[in-house]
Amino acid sequence: MLGLYGFGAAAHVSIQVARHWGATVFAFTRDPQHQQHARDLGAAWVGGAMDSPPEKLDAAILFAPAGELVPAALKVMKKGGAVVLGGIHMSPIPPLEYELLYHERVLRSVANNTRQDGEDFLRVAAEIPIRTDVKLFPLREANAALQALKQSSFRGAAVLQTE
Repeated sequence: MLGLYGFGAAAHVSIQVARHWGATVFAFTRDPQHQQHARDLGAAWVGGAMDSPPEKLDAAILFAPAGELVPAALKVMKKGGAVVLGGIHMSPIPPLEYELLYHERVLRSVANNTRQDGEDFLRVAAEIPIRTDVKLFPLREANAALQALKQSSFRGAAVLQTE
């Protein structure tokens, strides 16, 4: 069982890879449009960020930059489960009760991808094939794109078009 917290650009690609590898995916997101997007891409269960899924998770990836989700994700991990912080930045993580890490749970951040990671991903993406949902914005509307991202007003990824 894999949990995806936040269902935007990265998660809508990640769910396709996870499902291709045979994982059951649960999506945690507050936005109804993103919840439907997760269902459309095959999430076995969809709920709010603080909801408890029907089964404990083996792992979770937090794409949402919300530190308060870390304890919520740790609470729904199986023994030995891993919570991966996949964002570039995150709000402060609140103090953690030791019980949340007990039973060999792991909390890990991911900082960079290597060239090999990119090549491996492109190979898998071609096998699946990955479908991306993108919203194009002319470069001159970069501020509007940032506002749309902040307000979760579209599915998938925002792309700035330079020409």
